[in-house]
Amino acid sequence: MIEGRAIISNIQETKQRVKSLGGDFKSSYAFKDIIFVPKKKNYNLSDDFLRVRVISKNNWPTKNVVLVRKQTEFKDIRKVDNIILKKEFDTESEALDFIKKELSAEFEYGFEYSREGWEYKLESRRIFIEDIENLKPSIEIEADSEENLQRLFDKIGVVEKLRKSIPEMVRESLSRTAS
Repeated sequence: MIEGRAIISNIQETKQRVKSLGGDFKSSYAFKDIIFVPKKKNYNLSDDFLRVRVISKNNWPTKNVVLVRKQTEFKDIRKVDNIILKKEFDTESEALDFIKKELSAEFEYGFEYSREGWEYKLESRRIFIEDIENLKPSIEIEADSEENLQRLFDKIGVVEKLRKSIPEMVRESLSRTAS
């Protein structure tokens, strides 16, 4: 499976388009992402970041808190995630203690934001429509080929295909509003 993400113009309209294509609603979810940034001066959060995801609502078989260190590479319209570290915790404080003990030489607290999303299944594909704090609404599609990913983007009617990680985009958005 490959993944691609794009900006959409309207969450409700996109949900209707996905349903009209045969997409079945699976579940909704909500969580807070706490992003830790590299301590080096110049960095891009598509290259490397550490995320603590604190889940308040989902149907996925995970613990309440998931720590991930991820590098993302963009190729045309798709992205490839390289998961360097993934650990699950029962509480946010356990995850933060782990970072302090094991990863504080490389990473420091950066920022946090909330996400709310809706998961759909369309044949063998998973579709995630998301409302992410400080960003325009977006859609992430898991497809079996780049051609099928592009076809779905076209049928759904996306505004712009993304070539940066969500943490990098939120960081850029926050730095613009701080200026």
